[in-house]
Amino acid sequence: MLEPGVEMDAWTEAYLYAAARADHARLGILPRLQAGENVVSERYLDSSIAYQGCGRGLGVEAVRALNAFAVGTVVPHRTFYLRLDPAERERRAERLGAPDRIEAVGAEFMRRVEEGFEELARLEPGRIEVLDASRPPHELAKVVVGRMRDLQYTRGDEG
Repeated sequence: MLEPGVEMDAWTEAYLYAAARADHARLGILPRLQAGENVVSERYLDSSIAYQGCGRGLGVEAVRALNAFAVGTVVPHRTFYLRLDPAERERRAERLGAPDRIEAVGAEFMRRVEEGFEELARLEPGRIEVLDASRPPHELAKVVVGRMRDLQYTRGDEG
């Protein structure tokens, strides 16, 4: 879905991500949760709300409802929002080469996405944790693992 040059309607994009997420939730995440495992997933519900709801302008509640139907009760206890200065994000993207379909939309789209994440973090500070993404990846990984461990113990799990 990220191939450059592929055109699609914003709602088509939202439905495709929701369908992929439904499959991932039912076949990947849920069985692991039922086995008592912790699960870390890159770009889950909050990403769709920010990218399709805010970035594409489909609306937060409409995208939230679509994804709620797709994943049911498989919702995150914690989201880590990796905040990065837009100029640094652009520098990093340039080093990676040609932008994907979503990155190619441009700076105004990414501004709306970032505003969406910021608003979600403001509205749900107990669930969405903002991390400084300018830190080295190994430091961010340590923070996430530590926070996951903390979350596990606050929920009463000892394993």
